[in-house]
This record gives sequence, C-alpha cells and structure tokens, in this order.
Amino acid sequence: MTAASTPVSPEHRTALLNAEVARLASQGWTVSSVSGDQGIVQRKKRIGWFWNTILAIVTGGLWLIVVAIRVVNRKIETRVVTVDAFGVVRIS
Repeated sequence: MTAASTPVSPEHRTALLNAEVARLASQGWTVSSVSGDQGIVQRKKRIGWFWNTILAIVTGGLWLIVVAIRVVNRKIETRVVTVDAFGVVRIS
C-alpha cells in the first residue's frame, strides 16, 4: 500500500491546502476564498511590456492606444486549488 492510497485526515488536507494557497500568494496571486478542501486564487493577466514598447517606438506612439486599451481591460486569471481525500493537491 502506498502513501497516496491511504486517506489523510481533514486537518492534514487543510494544512496541504493552506500551504499551496500560501505558495501561490507568494507568487503574486490574490486569495479570493478558501473553504473546505478548495481555494480560489486570482490575478490580473500580465502585459508583455517589451514588445509593446518596441511597437510603440516603431509606430511613433500610435501603438500606445492599443497598450492603453489592454491595460484598462486586463483579464483576470483564476485558479482553483483542491485537495482530495488522499492528500493530492490539484490546481485547475
């Protein structure tokens, strides 16, 4: 019998979930909610500043209109962190 085939206690699952959510929070994710065996983290999608700067220089500043629109309308990335009964952490 392997360690992954034995169910873990609810306290251990909570500890695993909290550790994973804390790791993601240290990487810049914002914790939206944590309840039970599930946590939700979110962050705004990054903008590639290098190529946008190059395009703004090449187009004489016209590309700044596109950059401004992308900055205002940034999408939010959401990840759901779950821990199953065997202590396996999944991020989707």
